[in-house]
Order: sequence, then C-alpha cells, then structure tokens
Amino acid sequence: MAFYTIHPREISDVMFRNKAIIIDVREREPYRDYHYRGAVNCPYEEMDRWLHRFPKRRTLILYCEYGSTSLLAARKLSREGYEVYTVVGGIQAIRSYLDLNES
Repeated sequence: MAFYTIHPREISDVMFRNKAIIIDVREREPYRDYHYRGAVNCPYEEMDRWLHRFPKRRTLILYCEYGSTSLLAARKLSREGYEVYTVVGGIQAIRSYLDLNES
C-alpha cells in the first residue's frame, strides 16, 4: 500500500468516501485539550502496541501537531499494508482551516 498527504479540507471527503478512521498520534494530554471530532487517540510513541488494532480494509487518516510525526507513522503503516492519509500541517492546519470556515 501507499500513503498520501491531504489538506484539512479533504478530511471529511476521504472519511466519507473511504469510511476512514481518523487517528490523532499526539500524546494523550494534547488530544484531551483539543482533537478533531471523532478522532481516536493512538500516540506515536505507543505505535507498536496499536499497530495492528485497525483492520487493513479500513483507510486511516493520521494527524499530529504539525504533520511530521504523522508522516513517520504513515510510512510505517503503509509498509504494513494499510492505506493511509496524513494531514499536511497537522492539527494546527486543521484548526486554522476550521476557524476560517466557521467565520
């Protein structure tokens, strides 16, 4: 499989079209403070424990704080056979995009 990068505006489309699972790879505290609606928290540092938790037939969308950690996770998951999307700019870009579109 491969991994792809997407803009925050594409998240809902990929989720709907692919019945994707959205995963926040940040630590638990930042996740509790703010996360994308419906996101599951699976910290990158614990990836070995949750790596095979999700069915390979499901598409995964990953994000972190700024986008670099989710890229690392996406590479590893794609090597394991998952179809993975990672959000460019992470939760910071997501928040900016949502703030602009709610105004």
